[in-house]
Amino acid sequence: MSNKKIEYKLQQYIKQHKLLQTGDDIVIGVSGGADSMMLFHYLYTHREEYGIHIKVAHVNHGIREEAEGDAAYVEEVCRKWQVPFYRQDCNIKDLAKKKQLSEEEAGREERYNFFISLLNQNGKIATAHNMNDQAETLIMRFIRGTDIKGLGGISPKRGEIIRPLLCLTRAEIEEYCRYYTLFYKDDHTNFLPIYTRNKIRLKCIPYIEKEISPGVIKTLGQHSELYREEENFLREHTELLFKDCSNINNDFEMKRIELDVEKLSVYHSYMQKRIIYLTLFKLTGKSKNITSKHIDTVLKLINGQSGKEVHMPYETVVEREYNTLIFRKIETLPHTYCYPLSLGKHYIKEANLEIELRILANERIHQKSENMYTKYIDYGKMKSDFCIRTRHPYDYIRLGSGSKKLKKLFTDDKIPKAKRDSIPLIATGDEIVWVVAGRLNTDYYITEETTQILQIRITYRN
Repeated sequence: MSNKKIEYKLQQYIKQHKLLQTGDDIVIGVSGGADSMMLFHYLYTHREEYGIHIKVAHVNHGIREEAEGDAAYVEEVCRKWQVPFYRQDCNIKDLAKKKQLSEEEAGREERYNFFISLLNQNGKIATAHNMNDQAETLIMRFIRGTDIKGLGGISPKRGEIIRPLLCLTRAEIEEYCRYYTLFYKDDHTNFLPIYTRNKIRLKCIPYIEKEISPGVIKTLGQHSELYREEENFLREHTELLFKDCSNINNDFEMKRIELDVEKLSVYHSYMQKRIIYLTLFKLTGKSKNITSKHIDTVLKLINGQSGKEVHMPYETVVEREYNTLIFRKIETLPHTYCYPLSLGKHYIKEANLEIELRILANERIHQKSENMYTKYIDYGKMKSDFCIRTRHPYDYIRLGSGSKKLKKLFTDDKIPKAKRDSIPLIATGDEIVWVVAGRLNTDYYITEETTQILQIRITYRN
């Protein structure tokens, strides 16, 4: 395929999925490999056309000897193109052991935490996943067992993350790099069969291409789009059926959801399972530990006796009461605490989290005020009675629109009442500096006059 066709294909994909909007501030994850260098080059050369601003984030995982050279190369290109460059150094082997994760999982978590910490308002994270990555993901998920949603693979857009290169194969990306004489770094670990994904990339897919289907990469890429369309239809249909058979009590607090057994019994068994899964997700806001075994256990209650109940993950119970299935939370009392903070690491037992504070000198960090577990604030504005605690009656926070009571903020942001007493707060007196994973007090934003930056990082333990 000619480079002109490759770029047209990419432009149409971005347009189809509405990945870029005028005014977007894009954090590009750049490792130095062919995929990320192509993405960087494309967004850099088309930034005025799309009306976007870009910056580059690079993570050195501390695994490969040549990693320092990769980081230096990416930084040099950023300097040449006058693009802001941000770097994060970490030791993935140690982090993986500490968090009891695989190195792949720990690396992914560390990368995205860093990318998110660099987001501004209107910010997006652009990663260089391509059609080959999509094919590998589908094969892995199919082998491990998954549903239609899982076979949808890597989505072109998820929240603030965009993946413009999913429409291109690795061969097309390398052709683009050759056309523009883009130098890139090959990670030698990608050519070692040490991870499941690598084994699929190096052994499984080449065999299928040679012996069974030469176009397997594009076939799987196209089918992932079809599976996502099917999942979108099923999700919408499930919502309609849920609305028809459900009754939500304590709507704002979401402590109890009831399902009409007679209506539920009419639906196909597959839709019954989807509705039960959706109900548990709506009640808890979580899904990771909800398995097919849990769903089947609840299904048995439809034909069970009144008064029977089963316990589910995330401190929830499902019981049959006459003609109703009742999904409810097990009431727990919140843990109140207040601990003074200083530089270094602190473990907060009541919240099962670790908080780390450290000073960063001579760095420029931009911020986003929500959905983060890492914050950068002006250290010079900090007061001495700095602490982490649960909420008090007279707490307030300063936002761009002025001062606001914390209670009013929680109401406006639709934070369930049951969760409010357990949300960690970084505070000084009654003034809230940061609602962890939420709003940051605008008085503590980094400005041109900032000389020292305080990084606050929260890590929840398993």
